[in-house]
Amino acid sequence: MSIRTKLMLLTMLAVATAMSVACTAFVANDARLIKEDMAQQLSALSQVLGANTTAALKFMDAESAEQLLGSLEMQPMVTSAALFEADGQVFATYPAGREEGPLADEIGTLHNHDGQMVVTTEITEDGDPVGVIVVRGDLNVLNQQLLHYSYIVAVVLLVSFAAAYLLASRLQGVISGPIQGLTAAAHRVSENNDYSIRVSRPGNDELGDLCTAFNHMLDEIEASNEALSKAHGELEARVAQRTHQLSETNGELNKEIVERKKTEEKLEQVHRELVESARRAGMAEVATGVLHNVGNVLNSVNVSATMITNQLGSSKVAQLSKVIDLIDEHQRDLGEFVTRDEKGKQVPRFLRVLTDHLVTDEQSLLDEARSLISNIEHIKTIVSTQQSYANSGGHVETTDVNAIMDDAVRLNSASFGRHGIEVVRELDEVPDVLLDRQRVLQIVINLVKNAKESLVEKEGQPKRLILRSATEDGRLVLQVKDTGQGISQENLTRIFSHGFTTKKSGHGFGLHSCANSATEMDGALTVTSDGVGKGATFTLNLPLKPAGVAV
Repeated sequence: MSIRTKLMLLTMLAVATAMSVACTAFVANDARLIKEDMAQQLSALSQVLGANTTAALKFMDAESAEQLLGSLEMQPMVTSAALFEADGQVFATYPAGREEGPLADEIGTLHNHDGQMVVTTEITEDGDPVGVIVVRGDLNVLNQQLLHYSYIVAVVLLVSFAAAYLLASRLQGVISGPIQGLTAAAHRVSENNDYSIRVSRPGNDELGDLCTAFNHMLDEIEASNEALSKAHGELEARVAQRTHQLSETNGELNKEIVERKKTEEKLEQVHRELVESARRAGMAEVATGVLHNVGNVLNSVNVSATMITNQLGSSKVAQLSKVIDLIDEHQRDLGEFVTRDEKGKQVPRFLRVLTDHLVTDEQSLLDEARSLISNIEHIKTIVSTQQSYANSGGHVETTDVNAIMDDAVRLNSASFGRHGIEVVRELDEVPDVLLDRQRVLQIVINLVKNAKESLVEKEGQPKRLILRSATEDGRLVLQVKDTGQGISQENLTRIFSHGFTTKKSGHGFGLHSCANSATEMDGALTVTSDGVGKGATFTLNLPLKPAGVAV
């Protein structure tokens, strides 16, 4: 709907509402007044008739009572009346001979009953009740008057609506006219993009302010449009210039892309070389550990060989040769020589002492020989163990993880004994699993070696290395825990970073390589420590793939 129609409807609705409320109040008030007037008239009639019929009731003159009630014919509002004796018996009625029901219990009340207004009044003489009179009025008289008022109200409403329509049709133009002018101007601006259009100010009210604001908005839009056109021209020139610059830059970028591809190829080659170096460094790490352990055992072999050489050098066998020569010289008179000659008497005792020395030397040489053989066997064990893992590297196979933990300890056992390190095995009964045995061994050897070095640096404290194996939440968990130097909180976050190390001779690659190997096996290598001097715990977490089960 247009604003003109809306203003007309709003005006008519306001007039209709106001007139309806006013007329309803007027009719309701008149109905109340008419009803009160009717009630007063009926009460007055009942009181007058009660006073006039007192003698008739007292002398039981029913005929006089009916004549008095008959006077109600002059009152069109009264429909019926009845005069009752004090005991409730009907004494007289109006109209005469009308059948009357029993007297109601309530006396002196005014109430409506079956469309009639009923007034019940008690008749007394000197304070004593002599009877009751009941007068009934017709409420239809009230209804007729209300209907008459309704006709008047309807006429007033129609006249009011007509007057309101005429006034609204004339007055709404004061508001809708300027708004329609603004609407037409807005349509012309929108359709033709003509921002030179202006509207006249109708007055100093809000509509005048709206028209002024509309003209001001058009002024700003027109100025902005001119500035935009100017900026558009400048922008096209700048775009052309920028396009030329981008073309030149694009050529340079193409050259950089070619150079970057070459650089990436070189980086890829360097990466492959670094990976190969990392692999060799890992192999060198294990080989270094093996050679270190073999060297420790070779020290024991060298000590045993030196002791055997020294004992053979200080042997009493040369003195035995001198005794034999002495016996050979006195072979013909050996008995006399042994019994009478002073040197001869010393020969048996010397042979006894010499025999004891030879037996002791023989036992010592046998012990050193057995130690030498044991150390050589240890070297063979270290080499054969490493060879067995080296031959299996690079592929997944059925593996006893507890055996890996034992082998890692065995490869470092000589160092543990020399530095007084106690090894505690807390190995659960883990079933054989499928994994890369060589990679896991390298990780565990590296962790055990680091733990050993940490324990060696800690003097005057119990040195304990704890190895654990278990299965948790469907995964394999291997732990290497020590009571050594521990790790500071600031170093925990970068302990696995490439090139990070706290050792003077370290290169910062071992733990980084172990962490990468664990990740490549879909696992993880983590570390925890309560701080410096409180030891550390390294945990290798790997997928649990039981041997013989499809995974």
